[in-house]
Amino acid sequence: MRKVIVTGAGGFIGSHLCARLLEDEIEVIGIDGTENTEKLDYIGRNACFEFINEPIEKTNMKKHLKGVDVIFHLACTVRPNCRWHNIEHYVKQHIERLKRIYDAIPSKKTKLIFVSSYEVYGKRHGEVTETSATNPETLYGLIKLTEENYVHVRSAEKNIPFVILRLPTVYGPWQPGDMTFQNIINSRIKGDSCKFEKDSVTEDVLYVEDAVESIYLAAKQPVENAIYNISSGKRDEWKRGLEALSVKVEHLPKEKRNMMISGKLAKNDLGFQPRTTVEEGIKKQMRHSERTIFNRQKR
Repeated sequence: MRKVIVTGAGGFIGSHLCARLLEDEIEVIGIDGTENTEKLDYIGRNACFEFINEPIEKTNMKKHLKGVDVIFHLACTVRPNCRWHNIEHYVKQHIERLKRIYDAIPSKKTKLIFVSSYEVYGKRHGEVTETSATNPETLYGLIKLTEENYVHVRSAEKNIPFVILRLPTVYGPWQPGDMTFQNIINSRIKGDSCKFEKDSVTEDVLYVEDAVESIYLAAKQPVENAIYNISSGKRDEWKRGLEALSVKVEHLPKEKRNMMISGKLAKNDLGFQPRTTVEEGIKKQMRHSERTIFNRQKR
């Protein structure tokens, strides 16, 4: 893996992924139409990094895909807690982006890593594996499953190897403010009262650097045409995160589903093993948030 593209590079997970790849001196082309590039500013000047600050729809993908070994596709305009609206628009938008990527891939040696979500499963009970039935009940889950299906079809047509990773809620530095942990942290720092919404996925959480490592391993390991659940391997991690933030979990509404996502396949095939405890991760997220808010106030 010498040269890669990361779509959604300016986002929460995408920016961390760029940093991880650059640690190994991999040439990274980041693509993102975001107006806020603050997360990427922390990467600094790096001869191995090129940032294309425009959406996939306006990017010359054929030009940038020359010599690329791996495409990490993280770009998504729908948030996990997004309400049901403009369904046709969002489905068309996300499929058009994937189509532009597949149409531009020059070689069957280029590997596609697609980051999906537990949301594709919907409400289930018991152990859930990669072969469990899918039944998304959120717009985000519907978009992700539609994209997964497109990946299967186009990869078969063009003989392009792929790996799909289904992630839980991811937390850590730069977590979006509408997600539970960051919402609570921001309110505490600012001294505001906090009325938070539960994350759409509460079955499990992963610290962002662990989530990124699973994505990195999916590209590095000789696996292809596979789906993997990425899991902490522990129950009630999301609630432990709330406890680390001194939130009384007994006051939360009862869960409508009770499922345990199995990450055994990723552990066996990818060698994935999360390293960060939720208590450690929350501390890191809090320290980063305090620094970021302080630095913004100084400007």
